Amino acid sequence: MAIKEPRKFVTTDQGHADVLNIPITTLYENDQALAAQIENIKNDPAGNDIASKAALDNHISDTNLHVTAAKQATWNAAEGNAKKYTEQYAAPKAHTHLASDLPSASTQARGIVQLNTSTGSTATDQAATPSAVKVANDRANEAYSRADQAFTQASDLKSKVANAITGKGGSANSGMTGDQLAAAVNSLPVKRFASGTFNGQSATAPNYSNGAAMTLSVNSMTFSPTRVFIRLRLRDNSNVLYIEGFAVAAISGNITMYGRFNNRISVYNLTQQAGGFSCTVDTSRILDYAGSSSVAVVEAYEWFAFE
Repeated sequence: MAIKEPRKFVTTDQGHADVLNIPITTLYENDQALAAQIENIKNDPAGNDIASKAALDNHISDTNLHVTAAKQATWNAAEGNAKKYTEQYAAPKAHTHLASDLPSASTQARGIVQLNTSTGSTATDQAATPSAVKVANDRANEAYSRADQAFTQASDLKSKVANAITGKGGSANSGMTGDQLAAAVNSLPVKRFASGTFNGQSATAPNYSNGAAMTLSVNSMTFSPTRVFIRLRLRDNSNVLYIEGFAVAAISGNITMYGRFNNRISVYNLTQQAGGFSCTVDTSRILDYAGSSSVAVVEAYEWFAFE
């Protein structure tokens, strides 16, 4: 509806006309402002915080925003079914079970387990107690301590072995493995050793006034010795023993053994030769009680030679 401008008063007395016409003009202006605002609301109700009739109609017809009777019935039925299921199947808060009703646990399935304090059990359906775990942990710590101690001792031993090898002219260090140290030991320069026997080789003095003498020789060795041990015997022609023992002869010196009545056996002139050695053995004449006329006999048995 269009707003009509009211007719103003026209009088011959202008002063009275202005008194009446000013309010009429103000009311007309207000009506025009209200009409403009109403038109603005019609064109943009949302921008003026006013819901349109179409929006209200859409809101009312949107069943997703409002609970319909059908939905309420569905919800009520679901609630009833839930209560019924709980009453029939749910266990009360305080309840008990027979042990036979509970499944046992295994490595393939969940279930109840029995506690076990053993540290040597192989069961797969039991659980270790804290006390069993502590025992195992204590043993593990003890084993670690012993292993660490053994490692320290082994390292110390390797150092000592390496030092011994180098002290013998070999080449080794504490960082080597056991096999490497063994190889270093096998590579050490070794003093060779040989032994044999003269099988009682003997010599007899020409008479009681002289001693016996003989040369001993060995040529079956693979090295030239520097020291020789020979078991020798001095007896008389009546088989009376005066001296028996090992004489030690070296390249750089001679050896003499003394026995009963100051009888002697001497080994000298130890000489290296191809495949062995040679030396000279002689004795004193048989010294005994006054008037003795026994003849000296010297015999040679085992020998040991060192490089």
